[in-house]
Parts: sequence; structure tokens; C-alpha cells
Amino acid sequence: MVSSKIDSTPYLRVVDHPIGLNYRVLEVNWLLNDTPTAAAVGSHGLKLVGIYGIGGIGKTTLARAVFNFISPKFDAFCFLEDVRENSGNRGLVHLQQTLLATLAGQKKKDFQLASIGEGLLLLKNMLHRKKVLLVLDDVNSSDQLQATLGGGPNSFGYGTTIIITTRDKHFLTTHGVHTTYKVEELTKDESLELLCWNAFKTNKIYPDYIDLLNRATTCASGLPLALEVIGSYLHGKGVKEWESALDSYEKIPSKDIQTILKLTYNALDGDLKQVFLDIACFFKGYELSEVEYLLSAHHGYCFKPHRFRFLLETSLIKIDEHNHVKMHDLIQDMGREIVRQESPDHPGKRSRLWLTTDIVEVLEKNTVRLFLYG
Repeated sequence: MVSSKIDSTPYLRVVDHPIGLNYRVLEVNWLLNDTPTAAAVGSHGLKLVGIYGIGGIGKTTLARAVFNFISPKFDAFCFLEDVRENSGNRGLVHLQQTLLATLAGQKKKDFQLASIGEGLLLLKNMLHRKKVLLVLDDVNSSDQLQATLGGGPNSFGYGTTIIITTRDKHFLTTHGVHTTYKVEELTKDESLELLCWNAFKTNKIYPDYIDLLNRATTCASGLPLALEVIGSYLHGKGVKEWESALDSYEKIPSKDIQTILKLTYNALDGDLKQVFLDIACFFKGYELSEVEYLLSAHHGYCFKPHRFRFLLETSLIKIDEHNHVKMHDLIQDMGREIVRQESPDHPGKRSRLWLTTDIVEVLEKNTVRLFLYG
């Protein structure tokens, strides 16, 4: 049962350097306050707002910051992260279990669901009198909305606010989300500041690097993820190394962030590339200690935990507030695409398989290859 009173405000880790974030949080909050409750049209006072923008622009970061800012106003709250990925990997019932457990302050095993319909009924019974804050992060299908919101506005108490993040504005409007906020690229000044924090660990702009910094911000096109990766990669390097790296970045078409990310991957040595690909294909979301154990068991003497930290320093992976290994979905996509390109048409010839359909095909046709590291 959801507690009737919140004892403490939830804190979600946002970012180390929230450049340009505060005013965006205020804009979304203004949008929430300015949006008439759905009660005006007989829909039980539900507020529904969508946050959209291209990959790497900071939608999840903004949603987390808004969640931290407004959650004290609610009886119950849940930030359901990586909806697209988690529903694809674990199913919609697991998504409901996560939602129910978080809102009730219990464990997932306390909610054994036989079907999506049962989950919706439980949600309605649990929350129909509660003012709820729910963030659905990275949604891309009707099924995901049906599994979480399918009970309709009467499933939640008066004043409930639901925020959905997605890359596709059209997806929002076709599903009745007409109040939306587009996350724009960082300004030039914001880009410079974020780049400096990642490259120099300070917001000070060094005169010898000003032209190089301007070139780098142009390459990143105002995308926070690109600025973090470029800045982290250039950290500790001299002017000549900056010039060489930027010569490569400037050959990349504007906003082709996948190619930008791949340049950082290409700079890793062989063993670290294999570790990165393992995480991208299998271990995103695992506890750090478990990832280190599994990688050590697989790679043996080749795996050195202190070198694994280099992936953190280059912003290819992060560790969240629960000590889980996280990776931006664009970085994960880049890693998995590298593996897919080993043999685009024959999964059995690839070094790693993560899709159930590919695994079944390879086992049925007995086309698996033996992959050796090193």
C-alpha cells in the first residue's frame, strides 16, 4: 500500500555539471503550472506533458531534474527510466512490477502478475486516490503507454502529473499529449562551459585553447553528450593532440553523434575495446561489482579494474546513484552496431549475440563461431 505521506524527498542523480539546466527546469515547471488540468474536460485533473528532442540532447537529464524539483508536492512518485529498453528486454509485465514496487515502496517480488490487465487493476486500486508524479522515460510505443496508463485518468488521484520523454514529437501528439516541451541544443556559451568542465575540470577558458574550444563546440553542435565525450577524450592532452583530434571530428557531418562516439571508441586499446563491447552488449544496468567480477572471470589477466575506470573518464560509461553501470543508449547503440557489422547478414559469425531471435537462429542452424579475445 502506498504511504499516505512522503517522509523524504527522492533524489535522483542528475549531472555533475548542470549547464543550462536550471532555466529549462523552470520552463517545464511553468508549463506544468500553466497547463489546465484535464478536469476541465472531465478527465479527473490529470496533467500530461511530453518532453522531446533528438538523442543525446539531455531529455532524461531534464526530466530527472524536474522530478527532483516537483516531487515533494505529490503523495507518491516514480521515475520509470529506460522504458523502451527495459520493456524490450524484460517485457511489459516487468515494467508494471517496477512501477508498482516503486510506488508502493516494496520489492518487485511482492508483485507477481499474471497479465498486463492484472497489473493495471492493481495500479488503479492502489492509486485512484493518490496524487501521483510519474515520469515515463524514453517511450516509443503504444504498448508501453497501455501497460502503464491503460487504466485511464481515473486510475490516478486528482492532480496527478505524468511526464513522458521521447525522441518523437509525433508520437506524443498521436497519443493525446498536446502539451510538449522541446529540448533545444545548448547555446555557444553553455557549450563552451560544459566542454571546459570535461576537458579541463574547470570552467576557466585557457587562452591557448580558445580557438580549439570554438572548433570543438562547433563539432558537437550543442549536444551535451557529444560535448561530454569530446571533452573527456581531450582531457589532459596538449594543443597538438587537440588539433589532430579536431581534424578528425571536423570531417564528420553535423550532428552525426554516432561517428563522434566511434572516434573515442577507436582510441581505446584492444583489450579495453573488448571490455566496452561486453558492457554495451550485455552488462548495462548491472551492479558495478558484478560487472567487474564477470569481466575479470571472462578476460582473466587481460582485465585490470583500474583500466576499466578509463571508460568512466572518457564518459563512455557512468555509475549511477545505486552503483549500477550505466551507458547512454546512443553509446550502447554504437557498440552494438560495431558488433553487428562483424557480419551483418550472419549472426553466428559475430563475436556477441544479445537478441533472442539471433540466439535462437544460431542455435537452430548451429552456425555459432568461437570468438577468442586478443
